[in-house]
Amino acid sequence: MTQIDPGGPVRGSGDSPGRGRPPKVTREELEQVALTLWDERGYDAVPLAEVAAAAGVTSRTVFRYFPSKSEIVWGGLVADIGGMRDYLDASPPQESLLARIRIAVTQLLASAENKPMDRLRLRVISRTPELQHSMPEPFRVWHTIVRDWLVEQLDAKPDDLAPQVIASGTQAAILRALLWWSMQGSAEPHDAVDEALRHLEDAASPR
Repeated sequence: MTQIDPGGPVRGSGDSPGRGRPPKVTREELEQVALTLWDERGYDAVPLAEVAAAAGVTSRTVFRYFPSKSEIVWGGLVADIGGMRDYLDASPPQESLLARIRIAVTQLLASAENKPMDRLRLRVISRTPELQHSMPEPFRVWHTIVRDWLVEQLDAKPDDLAPQVIASGTQAAILRALLWWSMQGSAEPHDAVDEALRHLEDAASPR
């Protein structure tokens, strides 16, 4: 029988053959093992069964922490999405809409803890088209938050083209900047996002 300590590691009775106490493993340890293997050999090349074996546990133990393989990669990247609206509302009203989104996003990212595994996660995503096309629910929520804010600013409707396009365009630019940072960037991730969104602003500015 598997025992789960609240907030602690999972211990599986089938995780270790032979005598003695079965091993304990934390969510973070499983993430580290999986991300390291996928970074070295590729996401598609290493199944969860191999991740479990490398961590010294069973596949069932892995699934107790993560409902899917992609959740291991995306799960740790979700920042305080709900705070995005507060940053948008607090952005300087004299700035353009794109500038206000840039300021809000970079402030949100700068306020979040930059964990060492974030670069690993993003590097795996950058090499795996399947992951890039399967964003988790919180990222769709982010799009809705930005779209609804734009609806108010533009006095538009939620299904109008302008708020949809601006929200989708900025979200795509943010993801591309983070993926670029994971492979080449040396500064903080919010600096890469700031630069990417400035490029959008420049492209949208009258010549």
